[in-house]
Amino acid sequence: MSETINGMCLLMCPEKERWMREKEGLLHRFEIDEKTKHLKKPKADPNKIIKSFSRPAAGQIMTDPSLLRPGPILLSTIKYLFTKILIRTDVDWVHIYDFTFDRLRAIRQDLVIQRIGTIMSIQILEPIVRFHTYAAQRLCERNISEFDPKINDQHLLECIKQLLVLYDTVNRTEKLELHENIEVLTLIDNRAEMEALYILLNIGDISALNRALSLPEKLRHKVEGSSISYKYIYSLVLKELCTSVPTNTKTPSNTCMCHNVQFEEDVLQIMSSGYNNKILTFPGLKLQELILYKDIEKLEKDCNLFNLTFTNQNILFQKTSFNDKILLISLCLHNIEANCERYYTPQILHKFLPNILLGSL
Repeated sequence: MSETINGMCLLMCPEKERWMREKEGLLHRFEIDEKTKHLKKPKADPNKIIKSFSRPAAGQIMTDPSLLRPGPILLSTIKYLFTKILIRTDVDWVHIYDFTFDRLRAIRQDLVIQRIGTIMSIQILEPIVRFHTYAAQRLCERNISEFDPKINDQHLLECIKQLLVLYDTVNRTEKLELHENIEVLTLIDNRAEMEALYILLNIGDISALNRALSLPEKLRHKVEGSSISYKYIYSLVLKELCTSVPTNTKTPSNTCMCHNVQFEEDVLQIMSSGYNNKILTFPGLKLQELILYKDIEKLEKDCNLFNLTFTNQNILFQKTSFNDKILLISLCLHNIEANCERYYTPQILHKFLPNILLGSL
């Protein structure tokens, strides 16, 4: 096993990189010192500039401790991104995503190079996973030239798989310091959230199902609760605000909401073919049980949305009548109206975003 490297950079960006990017004019608008923004080559604000991602190149020493940030600095950098950058409203959020995506990728790079400890690595990766899941839903209707969902999903899966390995490592570790034991206790609910997210992102994958079934019993019950609870919320942003969510249940991220909204559509479309009939109907209460609807009224609204006839709590499935032209985001918004018992303006919800992504709620 290679020797552990301890980063010595206590800033969000090493000075060497800051000087180079100032010289080459590579500063992002979020990193510029306001007093120098009128200059041809403005200066960086040391409190705003963040190390950018760079691929290993010939002659470049990636293991230089002066260029690597230790775990606590990586974590504080994430908090800065989520509390100061993600909530900005003066620019298109897709540009905020691009900037944050790159800086989080650099954080993961520092994490891997230094072989940072298990607990700290988990604390760093969990908010990154939430960021990618949130972005997947928020930008799902953007043109592919602005937002590539496949690349986002790729990084999401990389992070979550790395997290699962780290969780398993914690399970196998028998000797932990007292402070580490306390930290492990705080990871249990977050792990249930991440395990549920992994399952929901891999519906139909036998390996994901086998993993879920092999989890310790107590954790498995938490995961099952997290997997089901997406029915009672409409997005990650209302995770702890919607009164219909049990207070002791951590909910999966809003990407799961959209993934499972898509799942609902697929189920109803398949049944429209399998139970296609002009006279006979399918019991609504049975369908409610099969796909875990909160109540029959919610099911009726979704059936009407897809142009299915709903009469006396029964559904008339007709293949030719099924409306498959509904946009995913429209369906998510429909679920907002159908499920949510309290309403918040986008401005109010935006204020909760940092705490939600950081797992503080």
